[in-house]
Amino acid sequence: MQSSVSLRTSDLTRRGFIRHLALASVLSGCASAGLGGRAGFSFGPAAADVTSRSALIWLRPTGRSRVQVEYGLDAGLAGALTTAAVEATAETNYTATVNLVGLEPGRQYFYRGVRLPTEPGLEPVRGPIGRFRTPPEAAREFRFAWSGDIEAGHQPFTLLDAVVRRDPDFFVLLGDTIYADVPKARADLSLGGYRWKHRENRADPHLQRLLASTAVVAIWDDHEVENDFDGTHPGIPEGRRAFREYWPVRTHSADPSILYRRLAWGPGADFFVLDCRQYRSPKEQGDGFDKTMLGRAQKEWLEEQLRASRASFKFVVSSVPFLGSWGPDKWSGYATERAELQRFIATERIGGVVFLSADIHAAMELEGWGVREFIAGPIAAWPLCQLVRDIRPRLEATGRFFICDAFNFGLVTVRPEKSPPEAEVEILDGASAVRYRAVVRAGHA
Repeated sequence: MQSSVSLRTSDLTRRGFIRHLALASVLSGCASAGLGGRAGFSFGPAAADVTSRSALIWLRPTGRSRVQVEYGLDAGLAGALTTAAVEATAETNYTATVNLVGLEPGRQYFYRGVRLPTEPGLEPVRGPIGRFRTPPEAAREFRFAWSGDIEAGHQPFTLLDAVVRRDPDFFVLLGDTIYADVPKARADLSLGGYRWKHRENRADPHLQRLLASTAVVAIWDDHEVENDFDGTHPGIPEGRRAFREYWPVRTHSADPSILYRRLAWGPGADFFVLDCRQYRSPKEQGDGFDKTMLGRAQKEWLEEQLRASRASFKFVVSSVPFLGSWGPDKWSGYATERAELQRFIATERIGGVVFLSADIHAAMELEGWGVREFIAGPIAAWPLCQLVRDIRPRLEATGRFFICDAFNFGLVTVRPEKSPPEAEVEILDGASAVRYRAVVRAGHA
């Protein structure tokens, strides 16, 4: 059943928009298209890698077509601006990314896709409305969430409703956005197979509701190609292509293969999104100065960007845990390069460094060498205590916080205007219960 919900007010509040999304989802039924159930679009829209003056808008019409984006500050899109049309073709699996420019900092925008008619006399088809917020130019409190690991066998992704209720300014999707190699017996590690797995996950109405309610920053990990893959895997080009088709990336160079980038939310926080997969040495290689997680170019870029940052907080987004000992596939298997980065941060006296990670299907907090790390997840995959039956006693022996038996996500409230600036980190479960809370102050681990 197609939704008949419409937005009629020009001053829709955040909470009101979230209620609208929930109601629209109910009225559209539980069809696989969810918020995208209107004729003309396969799924609901998404906004990605938003800056103070621009945003990447993702659309997927149901077939080859010309699409454009209507956007503006009015919730009902009265007087909306319209972008130039772009083509959605089989070459991009019928996905299209439109770059909105000339936006105002610190504002809430509404937008929707428009599928243009293919024949004279037909009307354009307008998709469902989404929203995002642009970063302000002044240091002002903001909130973002993060988690990772979404396996289609664990649909529906109901944890994401708890994220939507917290109304973050953006969401960091930290790796394993699909599980291309699960179930193993039916895995199709080809461009077509990767695309199918992205569509399978995107069809989930809870994920679509999240993407319609806030902007996303996404990076891949191993399961977008194959478990524990490294820079030698032949499937990297196809997996990367499918990832970029479904998760727009604002790269910092003209090279489309680059996924790592730096984003900012006002002057108070910088985000360094790392690619921990396509440049790494095989995990079987003996540790030493020749073994790398990031590759030389990315490592030099990270050090240069950390040194140049004047933000109070520098969030390093790593798909695999940085601190701790988690085996050869994590940073612990690349200990020489990890130690080099730790020495760099300490020697350069770079304060306010906080690592955010996922991948281990558990939530934890760690600290060392002047940095803090917070791990969250999974969104929807087997929790660690179900994967490793004897892990709980070992985690308990550390005396530190952990969740290893429930889906979870992290929520960070950054207060750059305080003296000293602070970031409050919370870990929440699917019932929206806060299971952990910590405050990190700029310049202090």
